[in-house]
Amino acid sequence: LVWLLSFVAAIVPTVFFVWLFWWLDRYEKEPKVLFLGAFLWGAAPAVVLSLLFESWLTSPLGALSEQVSTVLGSTFVAPPVEELAKGAAVWGIYRWARGEFDGTLDGIVYGAVVGLGFAMVENAFYFASALQSGGLESFAALVPVRSIAFGLNHATFTAFTGVGFARARYGQTRAVRRGAIWAGIGAAIVVHLLHNGLANAGLCGVSLLVNWAGVGVVFVVIALSLRRESEWMRDYLREEVTLGVLSAPLYTLLTTRGAGYRQTLARLHRQGGSQAKLFGRLASDAAELAQKKHQLDRMGNEQGNLATIARLRERITQEREQLGI
Repeated sequence: LVWLLSFVAAIVPTVFFVWLFWWLDRYEKEPKVLFLGAFLWGAAPAVVLSLLFESWLTSPLGALSEQVSTVLGSTFVAPPVEELAKGAAVWGIYRWARGEFDGTLDGIVYGAVVGLGFAMVENAFYFASALQSGGLESFAALVPVRSIAFGLNHATFTAFTGVGFARARYGQTRAVRRGAIWAGIGAAIVVHLLHNGLANAGLCGVSLLVNWAGVGVVFVVIALSLRRESEWMRDYLREEVTLGVLSAPLYTLLTTRGAGYRQTLARLHRQGGSQAKLFGRLASDAAELAQKKHQLDRMGNEQGNLATIARLRERITQEREQLGI
């Protein structure tokens, strides 16, 4: 019962936060297998690796008092170990699925969901400990603090790592790419260390402010990234009207995403859910087409961009024919 309550309390807010980051990536969703894989890495391997390395690295502190060793370990050992363990998932996507790393927003999304998986499991352990040692009163006091007030802390930390990899994505030299990656990881470690250090010093209010300042920075970057992706949609899809892949009204519909877009979805839903889903696929394919054309401009025919662009154009044409638009 203890673990059941603890995991329920940890899972419920996590589901909302995961959905939030999935929704924010509104133009071209990340592949579900990568999105889920990033979350599961944070929830399992990253937790196990962190526990093993933190235990090994803090063992020399055993000669000190338990309180001192705990504070030192939490402040100076946990942040770099945990951010490197979580960042391994972002590195894996960057290394083996680079074609899905389209921009800064993708880095934030992957980093955030890794962090959310990690936080979910970590919170469950904290909740179980509170329930066993202090009963329901202690449990009820801790849950809103860790799940809501500090619910996005790990997501925020590792989002900085994701930004670093996203900036490295289009770096022209190895030095620039490595610099961007380590700058992102370094920022994640520093913010994590600052959060833990302030909390250990009893300055939880200041720690909370720092945490939400970090969340604010991440969401400002998300807003700027969405604006940039919107510009890519307008710039790179304009040619598709000339080529006949998109009609002028459909181009306007896809690049504004305003009332007309919502009305079109509502009309297609009335005609049948399958039509609405097909239109959603067309919109997603158009967004991916814009992203691939941007990659082609920046990186050339990397990983077969030209073939992917041709395939997307063919698919969009077929989807338009099926929809009759």
